[in-house]
Amino acid sequence: MRTFSLPLLVILFGLSLTAQAQTTLSSHPYDKVQQISPEVQVEQLAPGLWLHRTEQKLGNGMLFTANGLLLETPQGIWMLDTAWGYYPTVDLLHWIDTVLQKPVVKAIATHGHDDRVGGAAALAERHIPLQVTAQTAALVQQRTKTEDLLLPVQAVVNLQVAEKYQDGPVEWFYPGAGHTSDNIVLWLPQYQLLLGGCAVKAPRYPGLGNIADADVAEWPHSLQRIQQAYPDIKILVPGHGDVADAGLLSYSLGLMNKTE
Repeated sequence: MRTFSLPLLVILFGLSLTAQAQTTLSSHPYDKVQQISPEVQVEQLAPGLWLHRTEQKLGNGMLFTANGLLLETPQGIWMLDTAWGYYPTVDLLHWIDTVLQKPVVKAIATHGHDDRVGGAAALAERHIPLQVTAQTAALVQQRTKTEDLLLPVQAVVNLQVAEKYQDGPVEWFYPGAGHTSDNIVLWLPQYQLLLGGCAVKAPRYPGLGNIADADVAEWPHSLQRIQQAYPDIKILVPGHGDVADAGLLSYSLGLMNKTE
C-alpha cells in the first residue's frame, strides 16, 4: 500500500479542492480552444454549448477578455451576449456559418455596455434580433443619442428586482443593480450553467473593474439574490475571466467586503 506523509496529504487535499471547480469542464472532451480570429476564441463547453471570448486592448494597454455563449436550439443558434465589438461579432458569425452551419436566430444581452451589445450592428445586418430588458434598451438609447450611434436592440420584458422571465431554454433573472443598474444573469437549466455577465467577477482580473455605472452599495444584495435563486449552479461564466463554479459568487461578495 502506498503511504504519504502528512504534508503531502495536505497538498493533495488542497489540489483536490482546487480541481473541483474545473470538474464539470475538464471531464469532457470539449476543452480545445479555437482561435477563430486575432481577437476571438471559441471553446465548446458541452454538446450544443460554446463559450466565445473576445480579447481587446484597453486604453491603458492592458489586454482584457469578455465572455459570451452560443447555445444550440432546435430553431438555430442563440448568441448570449455579442462578441466585444462589430468586427469580432462579424468573425464569430462567420465561424458559426462555416463550422456550426446553423442559422443564428436571436441574441440576448445581459446589459448595455459594449462588451455585451457592441456587436448589435453586425447582428442587425443579418436581421438577427438582439433582445434585452426594457431597462437595458432605455439605457442603450440614452447613451447612443449622445454618441450619435444607433445600436438596434429589442426590448422584450420589463423585469423588477428578483423577477424571472422564462425564454425557452434560457431563464432571465434580474437580481438588482450591481455592475450596472440593468445587469441581468441568464440561467441554462439543461447545463446547470449561469451566465453571470459582469455582475460576477473572477480572479483573473482582480478588483471590481469598470464601476462607472455601478451601484456598489446594492451589488452585494444582488449577488445574494443570485445565490438564493440558483443554489444548484455547476458552471458559472463570468463576464470577464475564467469559467468556474458557484464559488465565483462568494469570490465576488468578498470583493464587495474589501470596498466597505
